[in-house]
Amino acid sequence: MKKWFTSLNGAITLSVIAFLSFMGRAFLDWRWEYPAQDPLGNWDTPMALTYLALAGLWIWGLLAALQGSRKGLITSLVLVFLLDVTLGLSTYFFLCPPWEGCEGWPNAWPWNWSNVITGVLAMLSIVLYLRQNKTNE
Repeated sequence: MKKWFTSLNGAITLSVIAFLSFMGRAFLDWRWEYPAQDPLGNWDTPMALTYLALAGLWIWGLLAALQGSRKGLITSLVLVFLLDVTLGLSTYFFLCPPWEGCEGWPNAWPWNWSNVITGVLAMLSIVLYLRQNKTNE
């Protein structure tokens, strides 16, 4: 298991799972959170374009990593850190803290924690793979 976790296949697989977790949360944010923040829908197009750009960049990073690109894997690492781990933790501690009575949308917390958990696993796998490859070169 450790060998797979620190392999390129493990790093890419866990990054794909983190990407899917992020997309699930993005769809729920789109359904529940954005209409409450912007009832007139003025930000619908810019936000949709932002999500498309982030998803496209992440997919590019994964496809490049499949071809052995270190830059593609680093791109995936940065996006996992920002979109899964940082967003999940900032939601819990700053954007919607449960101790302040913030309930969020339905199933908010399972999706939020799935982002953090899959993100941390993907980050660890990518970092271990990159460090292992750096020492072998």
